[in-house]
Amino acid sequence: MSSSKLIRLGGLATMVGGVLFLAVPFGVVVALLLMPVGMVGFHALQRQSYGRMGLAGLWLVVATSLVMAWGVAAYFIWGDFLQAAPPVWLGLGLVGLLVGLALYGVATLQARVLPRWCGIAFIAALPVAVALSGPLPFGFAFVVFGLVWLALGYTLWTRRGAPAEQQPRRVR
Repeated sequence: MSSSKLIRLGGLATMVGGVLFLAVPFGVVVALLLMPVGMVGFHALQRQSYGRMGLAGLWLVVATSLVMAWGVAAYFIWGDFLQAAPPVWLGLGLVGLLVGLALYGVATLQARVLPRWCGIAFIAALPVAVALSGPLPFGFAFVVFGLVWLALGYTLWTRRGAPAEQQPRRVR
């Protein structure tokens, strides 16, 4: 599949995932399953411009989003029948997702292929959403993350026409 098609698919998957995060709680599993597709689109766009940190962040986000999707689905299916709280590995998946998105955000800032706010959004969206879920209802975290993920997907999708190698660098 060409870079342009991967970027287009990744942008579309990220936007759909963002909307599904807003459909708490039912869309969360599908949104988490779409995260790896979106990340592959971001990778297709930036792969020439970021190094090992970006690649490590990409794989960590892909792996932990799949772990999170399985954990959330299992919790919705079995819920309190097996335990009173979500499984420990679901918490570890969240930590992995936080670290992976932070690594990917730093690599995005260094690559300078996407606007600066995209790198900051990768770094800050999940921690802010989790922090806001304390004083506000838990579903609000998904709304915040979903809106940011939707904006990131739109930004990726708008870059679908140009090949990744020809993306203009951001001027300071």
